[in-house]
Amino acid sequence: MRNVGFLTIGQAPRPDLSAGIEAALPATTRVRHVGVLDGPDPARAAERLAAAPGRPTLITRLATGATVTLDEAAVGEALQHRVDVLEEEGVDTVVLLCTGEFPALRARRALLVEPDVLLTTYVRGVLSGVPMGVIVPLPEQVAAARDKWRGVEPAPEFATASPYATDETELLDAARGLVDRGAGALVLDCMGYADRHREALRAGGVRVPVLTSSGITGAMTGPLLA
Repeated sequence: MRNVGFLTIGQAPRPDLSAGIEAALPATTRVRHVGVLDGPDPARAAERLAAAPGRPTLITRLATGATVTLDEAAVGEALQHRVDVLEEEGVDTVVLLCTGEFPALRARRALLVEPDVLLTTYVRGVLSGVPMGVIVPLPEQVAAARDKWRGVEPAPEFATASPYATDETELLDAARGLVDRGAGALVLDCMGYADRHREALRAGGVRVPVLTSSGITGAMTGPLLA
C-alpha cells in the first residue's frame, strides 16, 4: 500500500489541484493533504511568505477563495520542512502541487514527484519542434518562465491569465493570441489550471492541443505507483 502526501504551497486540501492525480493512483493508496499555509492563521502565514518586488513569484489560493502571491525562495524553504515532516510520518511518496522550480528540495527516502520536472520533460519530448505557447498566471512570472523553457526550439511565446479568475475570458484571450502568433500547442504552466480550463478553451474554439500541468502529472505519476 502506498502512502501519498499531496503538498500544496497554499492551504490544504486542494481537490481542484489533486483530484485528477488521485484518480490515476492505485485504489489502495492512502492519501494525505498538507499545505505550506496550513494552521490557525493562513493569511498571516501568507504575509510572512509574501512575494518581494523583483523576485520569482508564485500564486495560490486560500480556503476562503482569496488568492495570494508568495516568494518562490521562501516557499521552497517552507516546502522542505513539510517534506521532512511527511517523511517522518511514514509517507513514501510526496506529490508537489505546484509547477514552481525548487532545485534544492529533497526527500531522504520518499519519492518526490515534482510537476515542474515532469511537465518540462514531457513537453520537450512530445512537442519537440512544435511552436509552443505557454500561459502562466501573472505577468511578473513571464521572465522566470522564459528561463524555465530556454532551449526549446522554436522559442515559445508567452501570455498570462490567472487560473483563479471568475471566468475564462482572460484565458481565452491569451490562448487565442498565442495561436494567432503561430502556437501549434499550448501549455498551461500552473497547477491551478485544470480540465475545466482546457474544456473552456475547446468550447471557445481553440483547436490546438492544450496540455495542463495537473493532467501530465497524473498521467505520469499513476504508473510510477502502480
